[in-house]
Amino acid sequence: MPKLLTSLAILYLLVLVRSHGKTKILQNNYAISIHSMVKLIDYEHYLLDILQNFTNALQQRVDTIEYYLYTTDYEEEKKLPDDPIKSFRIIRRLHSDYLNWMWFMEQQPWETLVKHIIAIAPQMPTLKDIEEAISGLKLIQWTYSLPTAQMAEGVLQNIHHNTSLDAMQCLTIARHLVKHKDFVRAKEWLMVGLQMNEADEDNDDFYSQLGMPLADFYELFVEIHDELGTRYLALSELQLAIKKWPERVSLQRALSRLKVNIRIGKEPAKAKEKSEGVYNKCCNTECRPTANLHCLYNTTASYFLRLAPLKMELLSLDPYMVLFHDVLSDKDIISIRNLAKGGLVRAVIVTKDGSYEEDQARTTKGTWLVENSTLIQRLSRLTQDMTNLDLRDADPFQVLNYGIGGYYGTHFDFIADTEMGNFSNRIATAVFYLSDVPQGGATIFPKLGLSVFPKKGSALLWYNLDHKGDGDDRTAHSACPTIVGSRWVMTKWINEREQLFRRLCLTTP
Repeated sequence: MPKLLTSLAILYLLVLVRSHGKTKILQNNYAISIHSMVKLIDYEHYLLDILQNFTNALQQRVDTIEYYLYTTDYEEEKKLPDDPIKSFRIIRRLHSDYLNWMWFMEQQPWETLVKHIIAIAPQMPTLKDIEEAISGLKLIQWTYSLPTAQMAEGVLQNIHHNTSLDAMQCLTIARHLVKHKDFVRAKEWLMVGLQMNEADEDNDDFYSQLGMPLADFYELFVEIHDELGTRYLALSELQLAIKKWPERVSLQRALSRLKVNIRIGKEPAKAKEKSEGVYNKCCNTECRPTANLHCLYNTTASYFLRLAPLKMELLSLDPYMVLFHDVLSDKDIISIRNLAKGGLVRAVIVTKDGSYEEDQARTTKGTWLVENSTLIQRLSRLTQDMTNLDLRDADPFQVLNYGIGGYYGTHFDFIADTEMGNFSNRIATAVFYLSDVPQGGATIFPKLGLSVFPKKGSALLWYNLDHKGDGDDRTAHSACPTIVGSRWVMTKWINEREQLFRRLCLTTP
């Protein structure tokens, strides 16, 4: 499965490719679906092959020049010629060879390689992809309380994933955090990046070529400490930076701003604080608030279950919630994911005026399985056996794939009374897990203090409405950020209209 930091590194590398002409940039939304990263891996290999061909072309030219220097006997030719042969050699070279060398040095045989890069420019990640990838990292770091230095080294929850970030990527994250006024966390990422850069100071030309010289790190250092109120530290570092890079006008501007802020005593920025409670706890460890529930075999929902009972784990009786184990085979999961891959699009919501806009509460791509294939019919029968509910008015199956730090904000599946109109409300939800998720990705119910970690082939079922048919606020749920892995789920929303004789209405005492 694609590693989280590797995914970010690929996004970062590809976004550095600059086109030499006007190209239409597509909104591919790579960061919100790990499946979409497959395309980027192909593009990265394509780009690396081009760079390798470029180095080969350069090396061939270097070899040609070195051979000429060798045959010319460079040191010997510095002496005054004392015979006609040497004299003729010099006259002929200066008449013919050096004109050809001038032409040789003016040629750029790699123009074709540049055109190959331009050809894939519209498919490259955009700044929006970078922003969303960093937002995913930020959410992971907060939810799971991960130290910045460990994250940069690829250590996530004390597990090393044989990948890491470099100084430029740390600087990119720090800039994003500054943009969003998270100066404390920005300082952490900047210092990690600065240490990496200084440890690799011999390659400053490399960083400069990619648009991130060491001076950029110090400039951001000054901005962060200015905002945090440690301005005299910022001043001393800025003065050293100006001595080292006197030609940078931006450093002089930063000095002027800093002196003004010192003079007027500008208030430091307040640190952003987020409370850590049930959400963080139950995203990190599986929560089971009720210990006296049990597992059983369901044999009563249909005649078929007498022959092939379903393995059930009761999680809650009020609201009713159950986890089914081993309900989907690997073969079915592969078929479901293959059906979905071609149609995955970014999740959107419908606004009050009927228009569509991106859903900022979730980082996923999804699709509806609307075709009435044999597989879909079989999945519908399975869901009916699991729930003992009538599926004739149910929504189609929806398949979702989550992205970098992919999550779904806390929400209800039932529809509020003010939004009902002529819709039938969602009495129950079934979530099928189509992949294992090595780290993160739990389904959490914060008000119940309950969480379920994805296990491939299992399915989670709960009722959204109480016995009076009203929405049950306790069913508010969320998908915790995915740390490592590709989280695939399939959802089935079951409506209440056809359940008159399926679920009895109990009287309220």
